[in-house]
Amino acid sequence: MLLGKGANQRIRVVVFGLVLVTISSAFVVHSMRLPAVEPDVDMLEPGDIIFVDLYQGWCTTCYWDHLAIYVGSEGGAAGYPGPAVVEATFNAGVVLTPLWSFLRRDRPAEMSVRRLGHVPNRNQIIKAAITYAVEQVGKPFDCTAHVTTVPHKIDESNHHCTELVWRSYKAGGLDLDRNDGPLVYSEDIYFSPKLTAVDGS
Repeated sequence: MLLGKGANQRIRVVVFGLVLVTISSAFVVHSMRLPAVEPDVDMLEPGDIIFVDLYQGWCTTCYWDHLAIYVGSEGGAAGYPGPAVVEATFNAGVVLTPLWSFLRRDRPAEMSVRRLGHVPNRNQIIKAAITYAVEQVGKPFDCTAHVTTVPHKIDESNHHCTELVWRSYKAGGLDLDRNDGPLVYSEDIYFSPKLTAVDGS
């Protein structure tokens, strides 16, 4: 189907506008420079969420490239390595990673910690979130969410890092998604009004 000259020009303008919006969005996200901080281990509490910006500009949809849930030292899993995080990784799926290894693996990296604020049944929610996260160890990584940059809330048979953290707290009855949409990005969790910043991050 042939389009008139005017229609072709309008299509080019629309496409150009979409490209500009995409570039502008990526620039805004990665212009939000935060202090490069390694969390103070002594300040961490089980249930804390650690956000990491591994490579500046790598993720065009969000500032934070990766996140994990700190599960403390008493997760109850076989071979538990002491203070650890549960994270969904591209190469190994959902794993239990020693905290010291997680913090030093991708240095230098920018990190920030968010903690559940004062909500009803807070302790029970955190306990349920940790239990769920540890139970997911061994499940595969959600490659579809990684490739398409569309982390979603369905299909618990595999996990993207963002999906894992969201589902862990959802298992405790709390939705950390700030906008309650069908997708959940790291920024949706980071800016959840139910979380508070941990001093030093």
